Amino acid sequence: MVGMRHIRQCTLLILCWAMFATASGQTRQDFIQALLNGYDNRIPPNFEKDVSTTVNVKLFVNNIDSISEQTMDFSLSTFIIQEWYDTRLQFFNLIDAEYLELDSRLMKFVWVPDLYFSNEKRASFHEVTTPNRMLHLYNDGKILYRSRVSMTAACPMKLQKYPLDTQICSLYLQSFAYSTKSIIFKWSDENPVETNPLLELPQFTFKEHVTGNCTESHNAGNFTCIRVDFHLERHIGFYMIQIYIPSILIVLLSWVSFWLNVDAVPARISLGILTVLTMTTQKTLAVSSLPRVSYVKAIDVWMAACLCFVFSALLEFALVNVMDRRQCNSKKDDGDTKWSAGVTPKPPSLSSRRANQVDKVSRIFFPCSFIVFTIVYWLYYTKA
Repeated sequence: MVGMRHIRQCTLLILCWAMFATASGQTRQDFIQALLNGYDNRIPPNFEKDVSTTVNVKLFVNNIDSISEQTMDFSLSTFIIQEWYDTRLQFFNLIDAEYLELDSRLMKFVWVPDLYFSNEKRASFHEVTTPNRMLHLYNDGKILYRSRVSMTAACPMKLQKYPLDTQICSLYLQSFAYSTKSIIFKWSDENPVETNPLLELPQFTFKEHVTGNCTESHNAGNFTCIRVDFHLERHIGFYMIQIYIPSILIVLLSWVSFWLNVDAVPARISLGILTVLTMTTQKTLAVSSLPRVSYVKAIDVWMAACLCFVFSALLEFALVNVMDRRQCNSKKDDGDTKWSAGVTPKPPSLSSRRANQVDKVSRIFFPCSFIVFTIVYWLYYTKA
């Protein structure tokens, strides 16, 4: 009864003030102040009716500034649009206007939902040159509230397929203090999430967004929750230029030793050590910007395989060098025996025939093995 009496008093006050303002030529600002007179912005609209207030939410993503694998988060700038009805602020036919535009100084006197982003790390409103907030009050009690926010939100990433991966970064919008008995957030039926058509990301392609409901039951009560998932596909061009193509060239360079003579020991050793050290440095640079996760990533598999190929090429030379020296020693001992018996031995240069045969096999085996690995690698990590 007290609440109904209070509403009647407010209504009568508004009617009287509207008539007075029309007669005396008062400004619309005076009417807004009269409308808010006696209005309690600490109470949700339907508190006395014990009915939850439905808040329709829209997002306009103006820009996605950065996506970081190292810190597992992403930064974006967005406009948040909220719509709800507050029957305490109805003014049917009191003035000749469909809605009123409230100044930022008057917005604090109107109840607004306590929306927050549960996975937000840091965020800020824009205040230059004036607070980037807008509130329209319609004659039927509908309120349209729009604000601009920049934030950094957590985005747990799965990097098993990095850099051939697709990530899903989400935003969770919840009510901080009100349970579902008082507030229910709901995505707008028409274009709930929009993105800037000029939006471009340096490392990702924005594929799509998916909206959903994430309300769950807790011991403290049910708190309304809605979410939007941004599906992002990583560009491969940068990694092809900086990682894959250089590593392929290093592996090809290690195979040059197969065409050098077995007795070209300094050249083959220098080439083998150079390619191993270069590949090790390349691997370190490739994973330096990534978090220290405990699982194996696609880039780890590639760099480890390339390192194995160049290291195997170095071991192949060690093998043929040992074979050559053993055969040379064996021929030398056999030659000494034949000289003492009066038989002319074969020249020692023919003793390296088996080592040369290993080099010829390696010229075919190593490239074929690398081609097979490359095909299997790309088929496995690029499949859906």
